Amino acid sequence: MDGRAAGTVSPSREDPLVARLSPVVGGPAGTRMRAGRHGWWTAVRVLLVVAVVTLSLGVVEKQHCRAEGWSTPDQFFHACYSDLPVVYDSADLGAGASPYTGDGGYLNQPVLTGVALWAVAEVVPEGSAVDRARWYFDISTVVVGILLLTLVALTAASAGRRRPWDAALVAASPLVALSALVSLDLLGVTLAAAGLLAWARSRPVVAGVLLGLATTARTYPLLLVFVLAVLAARTGRWSQWTRTAGAAVCTVVAVLLPWVVVSWAGISASYRAWAAGGAGYGSLWLLPQTLLAEPRPRWLTRLGVQPFTLSPGTVTTLAVLGVVLALAVGMLLALVPERRPRVAQLAFVVLAVVVLTGKAWPVQASLWLLPLAALARPRWRDLLVWAGTEAVYFVMVWLYIAAGSTADRGLTGPWFGLFLLVRAAGLLWVVGCVVRDILHPDRDVVRADGTDDPLGGPVAGAPDALVVRLG
Repeated sequence: MDGRAAGTVSPSREDPLVARLSPVVGGPAGTRMRAGRHGWWTAVRVLLVVAVVTLSLGVVEKQHCRAEGWSTPDQFFHACYSDLPVVYDSADLGAGASPYTGDGGYLNQPVLTGVALWAVAEVVPEGSAVDRARWYFDISTVVVGILLLTLVALTAASAGRRRPWDAALVAASPLVALSALVSLDLLGVTLAAAGLLAWARSRPVVAGVLLGLATTARTYPLLLVFVLAVLAARTGRWSQWTRTAGAAVCTVVAVLLPWVVVSWAGISASYRAWAAGGAGYGSLWLLPQTLLAEPRPRWLTRLGVQPFTLSPGTVTTLAVLGVVLALAVGMLLALVPERRPRVAQLAFVVLAVVVLTGKAWPVQASLWLLPLAALARPRWRDLLVWAGTEAVYFVMVWLYIAAGSTADRGLTGPWFGLFLLVRAAGLLWVVGCVVRDILHPDRDVVRADGTDDPLGGPVAGAPDALVVRLG
């Protein structure tokens, strides 16, 4: 639809699924369209409208709780749960309490996210507890909307001049409608996307500052710095990465230091809770206690297999080993293939391994992967397969939680374990597609026109300085 940039890729002509569906709206674009004749409606502006519509569907999905209040188990049976009003109440933000000071009542969130949640609470008008919680959710919705629009624009820019429509995979994603309003995770996701775009524009210091801010909002952007490191190792472009890493470290210190002085216990609360906690919702390490729970097949009972719960220490060890596995996979994929993988491809695979092996995989955590998936594998079929499994799990996890208070209406453990596996399979499908594209770059649609890496920045087009040969 946006013809200003000559050679802009049209999904209705390149993507098989979109091409098959395009007759519904008049067929593939291009036969009667010429560059520069579409006025104000550029690709990015169209996608911003799409993003608003998608988020509006998310607001509708949360409307029951917004109108009736976030009460248990009602919020789970209507699948309209959100951390936002819950945190507002449980962390006493409505009373003006600081998120990281007080008598142990610390906000269990990384610092920048906690400060953002606190700032939203400061502008909530006076009223009853129900009205204030509703106001908090509404103001947070506006913040999430701004973050989403920024993320879509950043994704379009990161895809390169020829592929802005790849950002539609973010703007129209069911993950946005379902999970964007569960928490403020889009703050870290948007900052991480901005950092990668700065790297793509060969601004290593700016990239480091943004990735450092992202790390103080969500911890996972540290993995993005690692991804840039192994790609720098392959190309020998260490000077740019060193500046990025240095800027990231300085930014993290600058954000954390004032709070360290005020309350080290407060800002470390979320990390200590992670270390001490067991397997959370979504984690594959829940399977021994859910998949084997009652009611279960007779053959399992006859075999004497009983459900068991992994200890917090065991789960922590497995999660750490998952990170080690992700780093090892990242190094292999960066240094072994004949052609260097793209930044988005490598980042997606590394982060996906960490998510799959983590101590918890809340529904909103899949938003971390969404922009990377759109850039790594811009194919609607594959991302819709993943989104479909996420949508099914989204409903089932709330029913499973509801079973804790209303067992006869909730979801049993074995069924929840099954849907957890289905969700993991959906993500593994996309991971498999991306790994295949890395190993066979001729199948990578982004590189089909000779493009090296839209996010490559200092390493784009650079000759190899280090390649590992196996066997």
